[in-house]
Amino acid sequence: MTAERRAVIVIGGGPGGSTAAWRLALAGLRPLVLDAAVFPRVKVCAGWVTPTALADLELDPEKYPLTLQAFSACRLEVDGARHETRWRRPASYGIVRREFDHYLLERAGAAGAEVRDGARVTGIEAGAPGVRVETTLGVFEAECVVGAGGHRCPVAHALGEVSAHETVVAAQESETRLPADRAAALAPLMDAPELYVEPDLRGYGWYFPKQDVLNIGVGITDAADGSLPRRREALLAALRASGRVPADLALAPFRGHAYVVRRQAPRRLAGPRFCLVGDAAGLARDLSGEGIGPAIRSGRLAAEAVEAWLRHGTPLEGYAARIVALYGRGEPGWLGRQAARVPAAIARAAVRLSVGLGPARRHLVFGSIFGMRESEEVAR
Repeated sequence: MTAERRAVIVIGGGPGGSTAAWRLALAGLRPLVLDAAVFPRVKVCAGWVTPTALADLELDPEKYPLTLQAFSACRLEVDGARHETRWRRPASYGIVRREFDHYLLERAGAAGAEVRDGARVTGIEAGAPGVRVETTLGVFEAECVVGAGGHRCPVAHALGEVSAHETVVAAQESETRLPADRAAALAPLMDAPELYVEPDLRGYGWYFPKQDVLNIGVGITDAADGSLPRRREALLAALRASGRVPADLALAPFRGHAYVVRRQAPRRLAGPRFCLVGDAAGLARDLSGEGIGPAIRSGRLAAEAVEAWLRHGTPLEGYAARIVALYGRGEPGWLGRQAARVPAAIARAAVRLSVGLGPARRHLVFGSIFGMRESEEVAR
């Protein structure tokens, strides 16, 4: 079978892949983007983006034409105690992934990227002549590939040395677009996202409003014990009891998804003819699971690395070094190993103390774990 030839192929059209393709297109490289889904597609995700992510996209939130809600507050509940943090300016935004991802992919196309959705990758092989990508729409060859297909990305599994010991977070969530009367009635409760830390510190639940859209869900590590449905129902019962989810409000069905957090068994991020971005690289923030920001930032860096490799022969391994400098090696250091030995009761007490202190909550919990900072702090 004759293969179509490209300089670079981006596999995955989510925020990381579309960002890489957009930047490559602006550099005049006309990348090919392949994705198994047909856009716009439903994407299970709370839809939390930070000012840093929007700055990396060079996207003015006031000019974004689709669903977006700015937040200058966030509430956090631990063991029944509720704490609120406020900022002077927006520190995060709520978006609908179906809209957001399609918008970014169309922008990449407008910049010069060629997008082919509905193309499921069935095989990848890298060699001296380049990378051969077999798909349901045909065979393609490229000088290099950018893997941006989520934690099950075929590039990651074919070339990235994926370990069986990764820390995977399993989540279930529901995203419901509310009728106008319901949105108006719930408006006083939908001015800020709310997070609910699980008692055993294995994850958290959320109540995330986005204009007339409501996203609720729960995510945990080590879901093999089968407790995720029970945790979901406990969260839903609490939200109904508080009036945040009226008893007669029909929610969209819960959907499940999974992602890798950057904690242990890190993936090989780059090689002679490939690099991984976003969830394919395991870049979701530990504890919070916030992955859109790291996906976008890594997409920009991957585009820079690929352009330098194609035009100047600069090794792609330099990209991996930049990612490690930003997000760490993904291996627990001395502090992490010591923390793992702390009894659960002491760990819970430390969490309650951190959450209860305003500066610690603002900088450690929201700033470091969730990436929430005021817009002026991240101006490019």
